[in-house]
Amino acid sequence: MRYLHLLAFLLVALPASAQKQGRALIDSLVAELPKAANDTVKGRLYRVIAEEYFFTNIDQALHYSRLGLQHTTRMKWQRGIGVFNSYVGRAYSDKGNYDSSRSYLLKAIGIYKTLGDTWNLASTTNNLGVAEQNIRSNYPAAMRYYVEGLKYAEATGDNYLIGLGLDNISEIYRLQKNYPKALQFGLRALTLRQKQHNPDINARRELAASLTSMAALYTQMENWPKARQYGLGAVAEHQKVANKEGLAKTYSIVSTAMQRDYRRKINYGLKAKQLWDSLNPRHQTAVSNLANLGVAYFDLVRYDTLNDTTIQPVIRTDRLRLAERYLIEAIRLSADKGEIDDQAHFRGNLAELQALTGDYKGAYENFRAYQTVQDSLYSQESKNKIAALEGKREIELRDKQLEINRLVIAGQKRQQLALLVGVGLLLVIGGLLFWQSRTRKKTNTTLLHLNQELDEANQVKARFFAILSHDLRSPIANLINFLHLQRESPDLLPPDQVARHQQTVTEAAEDLLDTMESMLLWSKGQMQQFKPDMKMIPVKTLFEYLQRFFASATDVRISFDAPDGLQVATDEDYLRTIMQNLTSNAIHALQNKSDRIGGPRTGGPGHIQWQARPENGHVVLTISDNGPGLSESQLQALYTNDAAIRGKSGLGLHLIRDLARAIACQITVRSEQGAGTEFRLTIA
Repeated sequence: MRYLHLLAFLLVALPASAQKQGRALIDSLVAELPKAANDTVKGRLYRVIAEEYFFTNIDQALHYSRLGLQHTTRMKWQRGIGVFNSYVGRAYSDKGNYDSSRSYLLKAIGIYKTLGDTWNLASTTNNLGVAEQNIRSNYPAAMRYYVEGLKYAEATGDNYLIGLGLDNISEIYRLQKNYPKALQFGLRALTLRQKQHNPDINARRELAASLTSMAALYTQMENWPKARQYGLGAVAEHQKVANKEGLAKTYSIVSTAMQRDYRRKINYGLKAKQLWDSLNPRHQTAVSNLANLGVAYFDLVRYDTLNDTTIQPVIRTDRLRLAERYLIEAIRLSADKGEIDDQAHFRGNLAELQALTGDYKGAYENFRAYQTVQDSLYSQESKNKIAALEGKREIELRDKQLEINRLVIAGQKRQQLALLVGVGLLLVIGGLLFWQSRTRKKTNTTLLHLNQELDEANQVKARFFAILSHDLRSPIANLINFLHLQRESPDLLPPDQVARHQQTVTEAAEDLLDTMESMLLWSKGQMQQFKPDMKMIPVKTLFEYLQRFFASATDVRISFDAPDGLQVATDEDYLRTIMQNLTSNAIHALQNKSDRIGGPRTGGPGHIQWQARPENGHVVLTISDNGPGLSESQLQALYTNDAAIRGKSGLGLHLIRDLARAIACQITVRSEQGAGTEFRLTIA
């Protein structure tokens, strides 16, 4: 459980102290009191000083709260009077004085109701719940005030107030051992604070305090890893904002969560005791920490089988004496405050210790007192009262939401009649436009598909007939003419011309066969779903084939150069046809050049060179000749589908282009008029 801070009273910050906190902030504000410009500023200074002292020294917090109450009473400043009444009540609550605390808090509530100050009503009602819980252990009364304070907080919409209300309700459920409900409210509070990302110091204090609450809850659930995780996270956050009270509470919880690690358990407990002794040794958590230290020393005697000598005192009787002293002091402080629940728990531990030391009478009396309180505190009646309060609040929230829903529905009905006709017209127009768009889109798609098919068919047909007309008709016509001549006039030609013409016919027939084979292979490549047969082929095998195929070309020198063992991954037939066509085109180019200049070339015999080499993970095949070179128009067959096909060389470049695409072979060419041509085949 924690208090709600009355921030609404201080409407503006003091520039000189904006970056300070803790003791430094207090000292700077106390120094400003004599120099206050007017009574209002002085009242605000008293408020901030008292507020900061609540985290470090409860007696000083009470002192400055009384000074502030006297000051605002002289001013007749009602809101200030309410704030300082609430502060004095909160200080008495921390000191365990229930009657004085309740008296001052009720005065503050009366003032806030007159002023209609919902924010401070939420704060002060919550603080009444803290007094009921801490001092009297009256959990049903505490829950009633917490629920009422949460209702006021939700009316303001202030997440700071709502988070604290949720956190304190979670605390009541924790004390009643209703862990699912405690987790539900505690996680809602923590999530609310984490989402705010508020750099304000009080918002950071509340985030740290929420982590402390979760650590306390998981400690009581005996989920020790979670308890240590949240507890150590809370310690880090409290240290950032120099919150001694928060650190003291968290050290106490982490001490309990250390379980049988007695060295760390006692270390954290003593840290908490040191802080509580300087802050408020009568605080409920301070008293609980004192008792837990006693139990820790008692456990050292009962369970420390290793006899840890690093923890003082070392002697068994000294440890038991120290444990008994801490427990008796905790019971005394609880009784002095009128607190019942923890006092009973401490008596139960003291009874076990007394039984161990042989004080059976004291053990019996303390155990009877423990059992009596347990039966009354956790009776079904108390649990039913808390459940009824929560159910009543849920019903009120539901009724409020139903009323809001009725108003929303009424407003929506007024708008519906005006929108129905317009929406209907928009739907009709939208439907027509959609239908028209769908129809037009389908028609356009169909036409586009048909046009593409027709265009492809036309291109195939044009290529096919161009090939037939230029590369099949001519050699067949020459062959037929020669056969007619030989049949009708066999004696017309002398024997040497007959032999030469037969040689010409033979070469034409061989060229025709070569062309037909290339066309069949090319046609195969034009078929859909065709996949080449890829395998590793030795380059020397390809060169040997070319050497045999062009053995009759005696007027042209063909040379081959390839490293031993070089292989290429490709379709053998396709690559061989490409190389054959390139070689054939080169031979024709060299022969044509010789014919044009009338006899042998003046630049030396025709020479064709094939080279193969690996390059950057690829195999590169290069054919170069010293022929007349190719023109730009002749090279177009390699790059476009609509280039005119003229003769065998034109067909060869079309074949080379299509076959190379089929086997992913990249072709580049470099040609210079009168100096020759070089084709470069790059195969992955």
